Amino acid sequence: MGLKIENRRYIGSKRKLVEEIYAISQKYFGNKKISFSDVFAGTGIVAKYFFDRGHDVIVNDLLKSNFIAYSAWISNEDYDYKKIEKLLEKFNSFDASILKPNYFSDTYGDKYFSVNDAKKIGYIRDKIEEMKNSLTFREYCILLSSLMYTTDKIANTVGHFEHFLSQKPVYKNFTLDKLDLSEPSWNKALIFNEDSNKLVKKIESDVIYIDPPYNARQYVNFYHVLENLVNWDKPNEFEGSSMKFKRNHLKSEYSRSKAVYFFEELINNIKAKLIIVSYNNTYNAKSSASNNKIKESEMINILKKKGKLTVKEFEHPFFNSGTTNFNNHLEKIYICEVN
Repeated sequence: MGLKIENRRYIGSKRKLVEEIYAISQKYFGNKKISFSDVFAGTGIVAKYFFDRGHDVIVNDLLKSNFIAYSAWISNEDYDYKKIEKLLEKFNSFDASILKPNYFSDTYGDKYFSVNDAKKIGYIRDKIEEMKNSLTFREYCILLSSLMYTTDKIANTVGHFEHFLSQKPVYKNFTLDKLDLSEPSWNKALIFNEDSNKLVKKIESDVIYIDPPYNARQYVNFYHVLENLVNWDKPNEFEGSSMKFKRNHLKSEYSRSKAVYFFEELINNIKAKLIIVSYNNTYNAKSSASNNKIKESEMINILKKKGKLTVKEFEHPFFNSGTTNFNNHLEKIYICEVN
């Protein structure tokens, strides 16, 4: 068994809620094949769950690193399994100790990774880019996803890249893992890497799942190292000691003061029969960054204008870096039957 799409450390992962979301869609549509959209897809595990059960999916995220993962796991494009296996073996055979320093090791070595691990990561990334023209797009994404997920696994962090740990990173003998890829199926997957508010104007589906970043925590700040690794533009200007590249174009409006306006615009432009929205009750948190930018009452009013609204509540673990006690934290799922 290889890496699954959910095998990474990701804040706000819906691993615990995916079965509930699927059950809600089945309640309204039964066992028939439907089209399902997830436009703030994060790790992509919700769309993957629907895709694996024979449904057509539309999956989107603003981060290129997530788009690459979707294109590896949620795809019907052909790939050469033996070619991928040989390339992984070749990459893993590289001796990091004799590799020259490179962009990745110069930027992140002795911070997020040991210098030798970082040299190997950077060297493999360069090699993947050099052979891009000899790979199908899915093969390219499979190799990048293996690199990205394995890089995330050995990082000297608490689980995200907001900052590295104070102790010096130790050498971990970086080794790429295979991906666990499902057999090709007849259902469709459309994969996007764009602003969700623009995308919903162009798509239509039976069910659309909405899970925007409600608070001030910009997701790109947590995953900037992986985003830089995937894009491979090699920027040389960074903010602070955490080595965050300039990323204003990747910051979400849902984490800013006008989040309510953007949420209402999004809902108004959705073309679907059923809208499912995840929401958590953190807007009274003591940490200002954890405070929700959209109040529950505001969200309810917007959804009620769109259709008949019902709610389900679940206990669900939540990331918090402040001092708030979240023992009573609830994840709520709002279900809107569109008029």
